[in-house]
Amino acid sequence: MNDEILSAFLDDELPPDRVAALLEALQQGVPGSAELRDRLTVMQLIKDAVGGVEAPDDGFTLRILARLRTHRGARP
Repeated sequence: MNDEILSAFLDDELPPDRVAALLEALQQGVPGSAELRDRLTVMQLIKDAVGGVEAPDDGFTLRILARLRTHRGARP
């Protein structure tokens, strides 16, 4: 799923059949769904920031920081 589809979804410009396919792809348990949800979240946060909307952190930042710590610890 590419960023154009995610952007169209966020802009409410995605046709209903494509929305259904995207929502299915975002479901937990589907391979790659966590990464897709993260991409969508980042895109929404960027859209909100550009539009001047302040959004509370839903734990996304904490998950990113935890990943960074994990990756840093895995390096020699």
